[in-house]
Amino acid sequence: MLRQTLAAASILAALTITAGGVHAQRGSAITIDRGQFAVVPYGGYLVSQNFIEGPLNSNLGAVSAPLFGVQASLPLAPVASLIGSVGYASGDLEVGVPFLGGIGIGGSNALVLDAGVEFRAPGMGRFVPILHLGGGAIRRELTVAGISASATDFQVSGGLGADIPLGSNLALRLMAKDHYGKSDFGSVGGLSASTRDIHNFALTGGLSISF
Repeated sequence: MLRQTLAAASILAALTITAGGVHAQRGSAITIDRGQFAVVPYGGYLVSQNFIEGPLNSNLGAVSAPLFGVQASLPLAPVASLIGSVGYASGDLEVGVPFLGGIGIGGSNALVLDAGVEFRAPGMGRFVPILHLGGGAIRRELTVAGISASATDFQVSGGLGADIPLGSNLALRLMAKDHYGKSDFGSVGGLSASTRDIHNFALTGGLSISF
């Protein structure tokens, strides 16, 4: 009788230990949060270097143009996401003439296509530092005295910014980004353009909306 009682107690203890182990494993399951899909509508300005260097120190370039666009991000890890963005800028075109300064002579439209990787650093106080690295293309059209010229040029990009949280799924996004690449329009009106490297700086602010 004693032997049967000890055997039953041993089986009960084993079952209790097993159940406790299973519960502990379930309670300590490891999960990895890759982040959230996010959309960032933004607005700002696109500031470009001169496109064309003409004779007698003249030059042709765009005045700082209003820029509007949207970025989407797909999380890869808690601190990294794939990003893609499209932006549109439209502004006046100026020719720079020595002693006369800038003279408006036409217009400039630009479509900015960009893709890359976004890295987010751990939050520092009330903001989260952000780094962008990528590349894409800028499709630009210039119009001078009814004559149009266009070019689509490859560019590489890099940017620094920060998110300032406004809520659990909402943040204010501030960003400064450089789109660097070639510019080749052939000729615009009486100005001949040679291929040259230019910087296009996008200074923007927007809202990061997570889903």
